[in-house]
Amino acid sequence: MIKSEVLNLTTPKCGFEFAWLVEADTKFETPGVWKVNCLIPADEAAEIEEQLSGLLDRWKAQLKAAEPDTKFKLANMPWSYEERDGTPVFVIKAKMRVGGLNKDNKQWSNRPPVLQNAKGQPMTEEEKQAVSKMGPGTEGQVFLRCSGYSGNFGVGIKIQPEAAIIYKHVEYSKSSTSYGFQVEESTGEPAACTPTNVSSGDEF
Repeated sequence: MIKSEVLNLTTPKCGFEFAWLVEADTKFETPGVWKVNCLIPADEAAEIEEQLSGLLDRWKAQLKAAEPDTKFKLANMPWSYEERDGTPVFVIKAKMRVGGLNKDNKQWSNRPPVLQNAKGQPMTEEEKQAVSKMGPGTEGQVFLRCSGYSGNFGVGIKIQPEAAIIYKHVEYSKSSTSYGFQVEESTGEPAACTPTNVSSGDEF
């Protein structure tokens, strides 16, 4: 089995989206996943995008060197330039499974993300419960563990949220669209975004 290098990254201060960092999200997976989408201002994302793309390039080269006759296909990458409310952002989708069974049918488990308050101190259990439901507007930084994978779904990069510091917490509440209501869209011109140059399905 070819082993990938591990790249540790810390995001700049960013918005949190779909954040499950205290309790795991069990809606689609059992025993669940800790996850967060990091919404980094597009004009502050060049360095971290370069590091992620570099890791992918090195992983592809490592696989090709080990198996030169194999055709590999790229999976969807967990990062891209997008827009949120008309603002260009670089989105990094990080998730980490709570646990599972390995090939030998033995149980394994991951440690929950380490959470710190705005002062950089480890959160108490009371503080964790107070920020458990993180809604849009929550801000912080995330320490990410990134590594390559190759499997049935293709070749890609796995990004896990190992720790986070929360500077601003906004309680989650259902929005108008969550209830099926229609909302007026902005008529302003959308801001231009730099497209990502990695496409799923590409062969190498």
